[in-house]
Parts: sequence; structure tokens; C-alpha cells
Amino acid sequence: MAYQFKLQVPISEELNDQLKKKSQQIGFSSVNEVARLLLTNFVNGNLSLSFVESKPVENIPNEELEKIIAKGIAEYNKGKTKKLNLSKSVHQQLLED
Repeated sequence: MAYQFKLQVPISEELNDQLKKKSQQIGFSSVNEVARLLLTNFVNGNLSLSFVESKPVENIPNEELEKIIAKGIAEYNKGKTKKLNLSKSVHQQLLED
């Protein structure tokens, strides 16, 4: 595939190093591959973004944490969560999905 456009995003050297390390850890060949996957899935409607206020865990009451965990377990038991096949690369599974 011939690429006609380049996207340049200024980032710190520290973030770039972290991106490279994390990308390699999960099976991507480059940071660019991660960016292309995210952008493609965002445009195709397979990726949605939301911005929420996160609370530090120490400020969440135990009852609320128990509800969050119970909801996650219920979703898992109903098959609503994705399971990773560790014998295949993560990025290939994401592309197949």
C-alpha cells in the first residue's frame, strides 16, 4: 500500500520511548502501526472515544468497587468481553475483530 500523506505529531522523547517499548511488548512492529490501527478503527466506527473523570481508587468506597467488579464479572460471564488468544499477536487479533 502506498502512503500519500504523513501525520506528524510532536511528542516528548520520553513518551516516544514508552510508546516504542509498549508497542513491541504487545506485538506491534512500530509505533506507526499502532497509530494506523487506531486511526483506521476510529474512522471505520470500530473505536469510540469518551472522556470521563476518573477517581483515584483510594477515594472510591468499597461498596462502589464491589459493584464495578460484579458488573465486570457479569459481562464476562455473559460473553460480552473479548478474549485474547495468547498464541497470536494482539494486533492481528484486533485487525481480525
